[in-house]
Order: sequence, then C-alpha cells, then structure tokens
Amino acid sequence: MQSHDNDNDTRQHGIGPEESGVALLVLFVIVVISVLVYIANKRYHITPNQLIEAALYLVCIAGAIWVTVHYFWTYSKKLGQAWPRLPAYIPPQQDQLHVERASRQDAIVLGYEHKQPVLWTDEVRRMQGILLGAPGSGKTTVLRNIIVQDVHRIAGGKPNPHRIPMIIFDGKGDGGFLDSLLFEIAAAGRLHQLRVLDPTRPEISARYNPLHLPEGDTYQEHAALTFESFGLADDFFKFHQANYFNNLVRVLAHAGKRINLYDVLVVALDEQVLKEQIAEAAYRIDHLSGIRVQDKLNFGMSVRDLEQSFQDRERVTKIQGLINELMVFLEDDLSVVTGSYDNLLTLDDVIDQELILFVSLNTNRNPRAVTALGRMLLQNLQLMAGKRYTQMDRLRQGLPMVSIILDEFEPFAYPNFARVLQTARGSNISVLFSLQSISQLESVSRGFRNNVTSAPNTIMMMKVIDEDTAKYFQNAASQVPAERRTERVRRRSMFSNKYEPTGWANVTEVKEARVPDEEIKNLPTGQMQLLMTDSRMGAPRYSLLHARRAPESSPEFFKPVIYPPIEPARSRANGANLRFKDSGLARRYARIAGRKNREAAS
Repeated sequence: MQSHDNDNDTRQHGIGPEESGVALLVLFVIVVISVLVYIANKRYHITPNQLIEAALYLVCIAGAIWVTVHYFWTYSKKLGQAWPRLPAYIPPQQDQLHVERASRQDAIVLGYEHKQPVLWTDEVRRMQGILLGAPGSGKTTVLRNIIVQDVHRIAGGKPNPHRIPMIIFDGKGDGGFLDSLLFEIAAAGRLHQLRVLDPTRPEISARYNPLHLPEGDTYQEHAALTFESFGLADDFFKFHQANYFNNLVRVLAHAGKRINLYDVLVVALDEQVLKEQIAEAAYRIDHLSGIRVQDKLNFGMSVRDLEQSFQDRERVTKIQGLINELMVFLEDDLSVVTGSYDNLLTLDDVIDQELILFVSLNTNRNPRAVTALGRMLLQNLQLMAGKRYTQMDRLRQGLPMVSIILDEFEPFAYPNFARVLQTARGSNISVLFSLQSISQLESVSRGFRNNVTSAPNTIMMMKVIDEDTAKYFQNAASQVPAERRTERVRRRSMFSNKYEPTGWANVTEVKEARVPDEEIKNLPTGQMQLLMTDSRMGAPRYSLLHARRAPESSPEFFKPVIYPPIEPARSRANGANLRFKDSGLARRYARIAGRKNREAAS
C-alpha cells in the first residue's frame, strides 16, 4: 500500500506495465524449458518418456517444498487473521516460568498472544486500568488471575521483601469468588493477612467504624465522608443536616472518647445527653494543653449553633432525614460490624501491614445500608489516596505498589470519587475498574462516566453487547489506514443477470476502525482485546490475547478457614457508650435502647 497526503486519493487499475512484465517472464521461462528439453533429447539422447517422468518428479518435489515453505512463511499471518482465534496451549511448567519471570520484572502475565506472554508492569498499572465485559465473557477469570499473581508476589527483592497490599471490592457480593481465592491465599502463606468485610457475615467480618479516628486523621474528614455517603437529596435541608451532623461529631470528638454512629444518633435525639457531652467537651478543652485558639472558637460556634437549635420546636423534624439514614445502620448484623470501638480495621492498616482486604457487598440485602457502607469505604479510599499523595518522599523508600480492584462498584460510586484517579499514580496505587458496560457509570452522572473512562491507560475489552461500550473501545484504539477497492463489471448479455469483471478497479485510501464491531461483540469467551500504554512506542499497544487462567487447586484434605476476629477482653472500654436519658425518648425508641442495653449487659 502506498501512502499519500490525501486520504481520499483514488487510483484506477487496468492492464499496465506489471501485467506486461509477468507475460514476458512467462514467455521467457517457456522458451528456456523448451531449449533444455530439446538439448536433453537430441544431445544426451534422453527419451521423451524419461523426460516426462523426470518432470513429474521435479514437479512433485518442487510442489512439496513450496507447500512446506509457504505454510511456515504465512503461518503467523494466517494465525493473526484467523477468526475466532484458536486457543493457545501453554504447558503448565512453561506458564509458571513466565509468571516467575514477570514477577522478577515487577509485572504480571495478563495472557498470551501467539503463545507469547503479555505482561502488565507495575509502572503501567499505576496509570489505572479498566476491564469491560458482558456477563459470562470471562471477567471473573481475568480478575482471579490478577489477584492470584499479586497474592504470590514478593516485591523489593531479598534485601527488603514486601508483600503486595490488596483491596478487593466485590460489588456483587459473590461468596463463591472469595472461596475460589482462599486456597491460593493459604498457599502463599497469607491467610493470616486476610481480612473480610461482609455485613451479611458478621461472624468472620472485620470491624469497621467510619467515625474511628486513626492517628493523624481529623474528625472533620471522617464526618464529611460519612455524611456524604448517606446520599441525601441536594437541597437546603441537606446542608442544614450536614452542618448539624458536623457539630455533633465535633462535640463528641472533643469529649475525648471513641464514638460510633449510634452515639451520634443518641445525642441527635436526646437533648439531655447532648448537653452533658457539651459540658464534658468544654471542660477538656479548657484544661488540656495544646488546644489551639481557633479550635476553641470553632467549638464555641458549634455549641452556640446546637444550643440555638434547642429552642426550635421543629429541631428533630428538620434533621429527620439525617436520623433516618443513621437508623439504617441499626440493622442487627450491620451494627455488629460498624458499631464496634475496638479491634477496628482501617485502610491505612491494610497498607502498612500489607494485608488483603476482601470487601463483599450484596445490595440485594438491606440495600440502603449496604450502599451507604460501600460509599463510606470509597470515600475512605479517596481520603487514603490523598494522604499518601502528600507523603511520597516516604513512599519512595522501596514500598510496594497497592493493588485495588473495584468489581461492579457503580452502585456505590459518587461524583467526587473520580478525583482519586488524579492522585492514585502519585500515591503508588493501582486501581482496576471492572464493569459490564460504561453505561453503568451514567447512573452517577455523564461527567463521572467521562472522567472514569478517559483516565485509564490500560483498557481490557472482553465480549460486550452494549453499543456505547463497543464504540468507546473503537475510539480509544483509533483508526488505521486501509484501502477500499471498487471493481468495474459488465453484464454478459442483454438477457443475463450475471456480470463479469472488466479488469478495471478503483482503490480509495480510507480510515477504518482498528477493531471491527463484529470482533468486539462476537469475541469468544476468555479472549480479550487489549490497549496498553507503551512508552517505547509512544502510542497505545494493541493486542488480541487469550486471558490467562490461573490454576485452580482445592485438595480435599485441606480447606482454608477464615477465623472470626478476636474480641477484646474488655469490650468498648474506651467507647462513649451513650444511652438515652430522656425516658420519653427511651420509650419512643425502645427497639434501639433495648438492643443496646442487651449488648451492654452481655
């Protein structure tokens, strides 16, 4: 194909110099063969039968050589053009060698293209990735392959070995996915590092208190992320309730004890308890050293605002939306996970202790509470990424990359979460989004969809049916030059509908999609279209590969067990443990008070 400045350049083909040259060459070969046959017969007295027999032998030998050479010469091209691609068989021993070599290069094996491993390096992973595919296309196989390799990897080498901290966010709540990973986690010697956060299984779930303040955090940050996770309507009452919630948390934080969502609910409803907490917080502020003047002024303003609300007869009515959202977290199993004061798990602990956190959230069970909890975790994830971004001098000391996988996370997404993509790379964090289609992101907003889909430098596309998703990948893959050939034909006769070529054709240079639409929508299960940033090429690298399937082992003689968290000897020793003092409120909210009193008695 010849290149032209004008993409619409058109050429006409007929009988030209090339065809004339071929005809002369054929005529020359015929003449040479005729002369050789004449000399062999007349000079060397070789009979015609012998010449025919020799010619047949030569033709057979030449044909066999040509077929063999042509097969190997065009094998790679035909294999690349074959559709669908034939599955590549990689011996298990060779596959394990590829994985070990990739691990030494700080990379993992995504799959195989023409039996050659395709690596995904940590450097590229830090620029984020997105995995798209319809149900049954093989997304779970790809995610499991990535997770298993990260579980077994050791970063930093022998002088300073580290394990990869991992956060796996399973938005489907599929218990079978975790079970398929348990043996590999145990085989890697990391079962003691596994933490599960599942509100439907409190007996094995870690404890997560969204209002817990780790060292270095502020109550404003956690109050803001907790309130935003409620998803209240964006109106006047939302800002009024946000201000009220922040004031309550400020008072309880200055009171000096650990708090949870139940404590906030008690002070929001019981004026007497709130006044006691205000008095206790004021005493601590006046008698503790190191309290800044501005902190005292801010506390005084919050107290003044709360005291003024006491005079409003509609105080509880105006904050009823906030109360309703807090009441959602009083669901029995969920409150066990979010209402604890001790043995709490934070995302900073996951990274500092190189843990594996598996979050399983099933929105079909208690959807309001589970959705709010998922948003809290994503908000906390954004906060953690922001803090690490400001601490990169410490992070450059050979610490491993943090692997975060968000599978079907769109029910818990919120508009500002897209900002995590701006700091994740600088925070040494890899984020992989897994979705069925990009249209799911529009449930948040069109801008959120654009921000999430435009940021990743690695796009993995499995079989999809959604038209927008297919076009998204085609646009990302860009267009390539191609030729469009138009042949001239003529009808054989006046009474015939058959046509024959005239020998003339028009060739037009056009631009067409690198990946045809039918190859995206009819992609076989387990195969994947890949666009990956390549700094050496200066452009995304396109590959059509077979996703690697991590070996699955589940021996009958060993079944990994997730042990329940160890409860402290003195439970809630440092907690606020607030209870209703107003007898009328205690009777009105008998279900809440009764449950908490039973917990305290136990």
